[in-house]
Amino acid sequence: MPSLPFPDLRSTSSVPTPLHGPSTAPRGTPDGAFQDRKASGGHAPVRAPLDLAAGLLIAAFGIGALWLGRDWPTGTLASVQSGFFPRMIGMLMVLAGALVTGRALLTHGAAWPSWGWRPLIWVTAAVLAFAGTVETLGLVPAVLILVGLGNLAGQPLRPVPLLLLGGALAAGCVALFVWGLGLPLRVWP
Repeated sequence: MPSLPFPDLRSTSSVPTPLHGPSTAPRGTPDGAFQDRKASGGHAPVRAPLDLAAGLLIAAFGIGALWLGRDWPTGTLASVQSGFFPRMIGMLMVLAGALVTGRALLTHGAAWPSWGWRPLIWVTAAVLAFAGTVETLGLVPAVLILVGLGNLAGQPLRPVPLLLLGGALAAGCVALFVWGLGLPLRVWP
């Protein structure tokens, strides 16, 4: 539909309009980002990268479900067997993933956010350290190491709240896993 010569009064952008007329940027995008994209040779091929990633992930799960249930008998609608519903759900997931992916290529959506490397690194290190120390050092020191390394993933706690958190989690793990469930875990080294 051709645009009217009037500015878009519904726009909630706080960026002032340029001197040469109303902005042609889609609603919700800063004018400067759209102008940079226009100057670099047109629209980006993917207008909604988060939707594209979500659609591909949904379709991948659907393909995985179809592959896992490939040997299961499906039967008919009158006589449903064990592979019928997994195959149906897998096909619906592939279809939903294709729809979300197609929509990502046609409509504007959220941009890809910046990646938080610090939480990824420290949480992974905390889990690996716990797995490596729970049998050799015992449950309580492993939980304290887990809490200490996990504390570095975000805004760190001060020492006293961190010690209280570690102590409470270690006591809770001992109460739940050793006393409650009776798991044969070493508590101390």
